[in-house]
Amino acid sequence: MAKYVLMAILCMMGTRATAQKKKEVRSVISYISASVVYVDAGREQRILVGDTLAIVRGDKTLGAVTVTAVSNRSCAVLVLTQQSAFAIGDAAVIEKVVEAGAPAVMTTAAIPVSDPKSVVSVAAKPEPQLPATGSRQPSTINIVSGRLGIQYAGVHGDDARFDLRQPSALFRLDVANMFGTGMAFSVYSRNYYDLSPNYNRYGESSRMKNRIYELSIQRDLSEGTFGFGIGRMTSRFVSGLGTFDGGQAYVRFSNFTAGVVAGAKIGERTMAVDGEDTKGAAFVNFRSGEDFLHQYEGTVAYGRQLSRNKLDREFLYIQNSWTLGSKLSMYESTEIELNDIHNGVRTPTFSLSNTFFSINYYANNWFSANAGYDATRSVYLFESMKAFPDTLFDKNLLQGYRGGVYFRFPYFVSLSLNGTVRTKKGDERTSHNVGATVRMSDIGGSDVGAGIRYTNILSVYTEGNSITFDLDRTLFNKLSLSMRYDYYAYTITALNRSFITHTTTANVNYRISRALYSIISVDRVIDDSMNSYRIYGEIGIRF
Repeated sequence: MAKYVLMAILCMMGTRATAQKKKEVRSVISYISASVVYVDAGREQRILVGDTLAIVRGDKTLGAVTVTAVSNRSCAVLVLTQQSAFAIGDAAVIEKVVEAGAPAVMTTAAIPVSDPKSVVSVAAKPEPQLPATGSRQPSTINIVSGRLGIQYAGVHGDDARFDLRQPSALFRLDVANMFGTGMAFSVYSRNYYDLSPNYNRYGESSRMKNRIYELSIQRDLSEGTFGFGIGRMTSRFVSGLGTFDGGQAYVRFSNFTAGVVAGAKIGERTMAVDGEDTKGAAFVNFRSGEDFLHQYEGTVAYGRQLSRNKLDREFLYIQNSWTLGSKLSMYESTEIELNDIHNGVRTPTFSLSNTFFSINYYANNWFSANAGYDATRSVYLFESMKAFPDTLFDKNLLQGYRGGVYFRFPYFVSLSLNGTVRTKKGDERTSHNVGATVRMSDIGGSDVGAGIRYTNILSVYTEGNSITFDLDRTLFNKLSLSMRYDYYAYTITALNRSFITHTTTANVNYRISRALYSIISVDRVIDDSMNSYRIYGEIGIRF
């Protein structure tokens, strides 16, 4: 009798332990719009509002998202942290507690009672946890990911001078842990044939063009003491240098990393190498934290840019990022110019050229907020005799202070309020962009979402109002459809003339199979100056 009682007790122990078993749920990003990201996992995979998912590409963790709305087979997510831009096909990973199945209990009970320790060890064996670095591969196996696609991008308007027609082939390949060495190989290129009338606008004589955005071999292991990169790349330590042809090398001492970056400058439009322009930097980086949701990283760098071996630019670069759990994240980057021109003479100075700060706060399942600041100043290149605004943001609408709040209500209803203010500079007036969006997802369990957005825009030279309606639906976990209509009425203040622009957009994203995909996007723009169609299509394979 005692023997059977002990067996029953051990069976229940196994049942309880297995009932709390964690299983990795792995899905993919299926659709990305201007306002929301969708993942191909929903209630059927036990995804809940408030869950945090890691976004992974190959062996790299790109960031984290939190679920804001769930349907049977898909969910909408809000970005919490983002180290690199997300793309359709990136993996979304989470560990969920699942209920035990009968086979697991029977297997546990079948172990001989004479060795109870083995029963406990099997029942309590932990499942693999989400890694801190995003690495998931066995130590000697290549992890290959990427995509090969055929694209068409075109703009067809009343005025042929503004036409754009470009059929192209896109290739992306990432190989992690090459042959077990810990090295990673990446290539990203686009080859296209330019059918546009102004195909030679950048001085190129051929309609056939090749753009290589990345072609590099890198070794960056968190446990390694030495790392390097070579090829066409952008340094994650000194991203202010932009893309260059060259390399970087660094050594790591515990949480500190020190290294150098050097290479030839790449043309922003043509991606061609100008052998007369070079740039480089020396940097120190500090990184700490237990995983990608609890992490701090900071970099200080000294950079120089040369033209014909003469100083073109000299600056300091400071970058900091904090991730304090799934609720709070912050990012800051600052460039400080060390020289300036006064009366035609270069003199030492200490002035900001580009400062960016962003903070995101996800309080709970129903409220989140963000705020930021962007200060820019034109950078003058002494030898190249060029000046450029050192910012990636639209000067009229997205420069200065910005902030927003996001509310989630029952029945998948959300309300977001956002605004930007660009402070007055010289003769330019203070401008702003203030708007509100109301959206409802999975209306009546139908996988249909709808929204309306209103924006008041006061820019440097124009002022007006915009109202946007959008509608989307996911079908059969394969097909995503969306439509948007935008009405924008504005006035050019200097001319005292008013204009109205109507834009209708349709997007179709069809995942043919787990590997094959297709995307079609069509815009119809109607305004008083030029009517046009904008067309984008892509079909390809992910691997």
